[in-house]
This record gives sequence, C-alpha cells and structure tokens, in this order.
Amino acid sequence: MWWFQQALRLPLISSLINLNLLSNSHDTTNTNTSSSIKTSINNHDTPTHSDQHPLQQPLQIQSQEHCPYPPLLSCPFPPPADGINTCCINHPSGHFLQTQFWDTSPALGAADSWTIHGLWPDLCTGGFDQFCGDATRRHDDIVSALEAAASREVTQPLLDYMRESWLALDGDDAHLWAHEWNKHGTCISTLEPVCYGGGDNGDEVGGVHKDSKAPLDVLDYFIQTTSLFRTLDTYSILADAGIIPSYTKTYTLSELEDAISSSSEYGHPVTFRCDRFGQLNEIWYHFAVLGPLRTNIGRNNTHTLNLQTSSSSPSFPFLNESIIRDTFIPTSPFDGAPLSNCPRSGIKYRPKSAHKNPPPHPYPGPSPTTSKTSPTATAHPFSGRGYLKVNVLKTPSSASEASSSSSTSSSVTAATTDQQSQGCLIRLGDWYTSGTCATFKAQPDVVDPGHAPLFSLSSSFSPCAINPATSKFECTKSTAIQSIFSSDPESPYTLSYRNSTTFYAAHSPHRFEKVGIYADSADGEREVELGIQWIPV
Repeated sequence: MWWFQQALRLPLISSLINLNLLSNSHDTTNTNTSSSIKTSINNHDTPTHSDQHPLQQPLQIQSQEHCPYPPLLSCPFPPPADGINTCCINHPSGHFLQTQFWDTSPALGAADSWTIHGLWPDLCTGGFDQFCGDATRRHDDIVSALEAAASREVTQPLLDYMRESWLALDGDDAHLWAHEWNKHGTCISTLEPVCYGGGDNGDEVGGVHKDSKAPLDVLDYFIQTTSLFRTLDTYSILADAGIIPSYTKTYTLSELEDAISSSSEYGHPVTFRCDRFGQLNEIWYHFAVLGPLRTNIGRNNTHTLNLQTSSSSPSFPFLNESIIRDTFIPTSPFDGAPLSNCPRSGIKYRPKSAHKNPPPHPYPGPSPTTSKTSPTATAHPFSGRGYLKVNVLKTPSSASEASSSSSTSSSVTAATTDQQSQGCLIRLGDWYTSGTCATFKAQPDVVDPGHAPLFSLSSSFSPCAINPATSKFECTKSTAIQSIFSSDPESPYTLSYRNSTTFYAAHSPHRFEKVGIYADSADGEREVELGIQWIPV
C-alpha cells in the first residue's frame, strides 16, 4: 500500500522542505505556568502587525500551479528569496492549534473522549487573524456547504462523526461549526478560493474546474480538522500517565504537561485551559504544517487521485494517520503565546456526568448557589439593547494634546460621555451629535471558552456590518451578512473590530450633519480617531 499512500499525499504536497527549520522556528520552550495574561479577541496576545517582523514582509504570490515536491514547512525563517506562494505554504498564519473541549456539565460526547473545538491558524509572529476574505466565503449552513462540495458517500460519514465529536455547549452544533469555519478556517491561505483555480481541464492541485462554485475549501477544512483530531486521543494519553477523571482526586499542572510532552502521540508542550474554579476544560495542541491543506477528497477529476475508489476503507473519508503525521508537525507554543491558565496544583479533572445538572459536590468546589448566580455576575456587557456612544480620542486640532489626555480619553465611561459634544450612532450607522441615539441590539455569537465574547449588531432598521469594500460601519437593508464584533478585554464596554478599538472619521459632524465611521484611516486621510462605547438600555 506504500504507493497508494504516497499518491494519496500528492495534493497535500507543495514547495521545498528544510527540516532544520523545525529547530529555528518552533523550538522555543513555553513553561506553561499559570499566569495572568492580557486577553485579546480570542484570548491571544495582540497580533503583531505585518511591518514588525520579516516573516510578514516577503512577496506573497497566489498560484496553484507551481507547488514543487517536497513541501516547505509553514513559518519559514528566513523566508524564501523569491517570495512565498500562499497557495503552497500557509502564510502569514502558519502556526496551527488543534483545540479540544472537556465538557462535563452538561456532558458532551463520550465519557472517555474529549471533543473537537476547532483548528486555528495563528500568525507566525504571534496573534491571529479572523473572519478573513470577503462575505462570499462565509457559510452559516455548513451541512449544506459540505453537501454541495461532495457526494453523500463523503459527507454522510463526515457529518456523522462531527455530530458525535464536534459538539457545542449550548446544543447548537451547526452554529459552532459555522463559527469555526467563518472565524478560523477562512484564514488558512492554502484554502483560499484562488488556490482551487485551474484551466479548462481542471486543476492538478485542487482537482476542480476554475468556474466551480463548490465550497471545496469548507470540505477540506472539516476533513483536515476531524482527521487530525482522530490522531490526538487526549483521554487515552492522560490515562496512560495515570491521569483519569475523578470527583475527589486533583492533579498538578506539571503532571498534565508531562503526560502530553512525553507521549509518543505528540511529544511537545501544549496549552491547558481551566475554568475559574480550576476545572480542566480545554487543551491546545500546536503544529507547523508541511505544504497546503487542500485534499483531493470528493474530487472527480482525471488529474487527481479519486479517493472514492477507497471508500471501503474503515477510515474513509478521513485522512489516514500517516498522512496527518507527515503534514501536521508538532511544535512548541510560539514565544509570547497565551500560557496555560490552570493553577499549578489542585486542578480538577471531573468525570462527564450523565445528567444535565452537576452531580452533588463530594469534592471542594463552588457551592450550588455560587454556580447558579455566577453567569449573571460574568454576563457580557454587549448583550440585549443599548446605545453606541462616540468618544473622540484624537482630532487634528487636538493632536498636540493627545499625549496628556490619552489616558483620560481612553477611559471615558457611559456616565461621563457628553452626548451633545461626543454624539452617538444613529440607525444607519452614521455619527450624529444633534439628536437621539439609535437603539442597537447585540446578538451573541458562539463564545470560545476563555476568549473574549463575540457578537453581531443590528439597529431597528437592519443588520450592521463593516463594508468589506469601503471599511464603513453601516446598517442598511442591503447588508447581506453581519460583521462579528467583540469588546476590549480591558474595557469591556468598548467596541472592538478585528482586535482594534479605534474607529475613524474624516471630520467631526457639524450641527445636523451625519458623518460616516470607518474601521480604517484610509492611509491617514481620516484623521479623527474614535472609540465607541456600549450603553445598555
């Protein structure tokens, strides 16, 4: 079967390999000690901008036609002199996290198995991008997208497995799948639509005609994520080290870390996550990736190996373990990555309860009263209805005073904001200082545990979005897809979009004037810098 496995790998192979890069780029040791860290949009550190690191600077090319064998490891340093083909190597997001849940109340999945959270491409320099590309890449119905991409022979076993192992705490599994694709999957460069293009006879790499509308990128994301998860049996790895769920026994962080880092299945440091009661609920595995993540599963093209001939295989349609291990290369968390937030000792690894409510507490922990009231205490401010008040951070005339007033401006709260001088947003999303504020509704999106909550906004008129063509904040009936926003972790009533709490306008509005607000400065042309505050009503 050697020849078959090698043929199976071909669509996954791209440019040149340099195994020495493993030690240069990914051997930074992370002590994973408990620490208080700044939380960004998904609890990662603030992303490094593209002009701050050489990995972000090389020429980037998008072409599916020239991915030589053997492939190049993601996050190459120094980068290739002739540039990086982002269809052949995952760039700039080349540090991948396979994240898993351990949910006990309610219990999700099998009692002896963790469940899938997602596959996240982080920037090679630290931080991450999210919700990449334009609105056409967003899919809110993953089942339909998968069924449009491949035959039932492929999608049925894939969906069956996802319904067993990729589960949402609120019961809306399909919403979680859509969230993971829209937020993370769209940022994998080798899955961008241009990488699936080809000539009239199809594409040797993608195996699909250039005019095809089939969402093969979605199919490949879910095939890769589930296939990788199947090689990482966290429950068994911990159990082999004597770490099993218990209502009475607790564990140290070093015991958990040593169990994974010494295992043959992974053998590198990971990131453990705990809830505020010190109960283990998540693990992040870290990887570099060899070549692109496109597969040929579901393709029906003479230029690619048709994997449906192997549909009798027990693992079909998942990639076999040898392919996954050759593609996903375990590595250490990048320097400056979020650390494990679990305490050094006394970590609770509880069994999955068969009941929806927690079992009686025979172990030290929060009382039932505390558990019931805690959600209210930790409720996110961007929920329900509220006003969006504008706080002017900087204007051309005040630039000279910015250094002395910045700390005051950035901490303006609802109680101190002057509606007449600062203004607010009205129903179409414009900035207005001469009338009544519009009421907006914040609708929560899927929340990644331990990460900043995400939400969408809508006015009484229509959904709101950052227009991808103009970067303008607008709420119009032509808005097809809402944007996803978050709040500033250090100032939770401050609106954030793609990790930035600063918005821009060309000038401050005069009396009765409506002024547009934007997510970028248009290379400095929009000189008024703004913050937007949520005022619950």
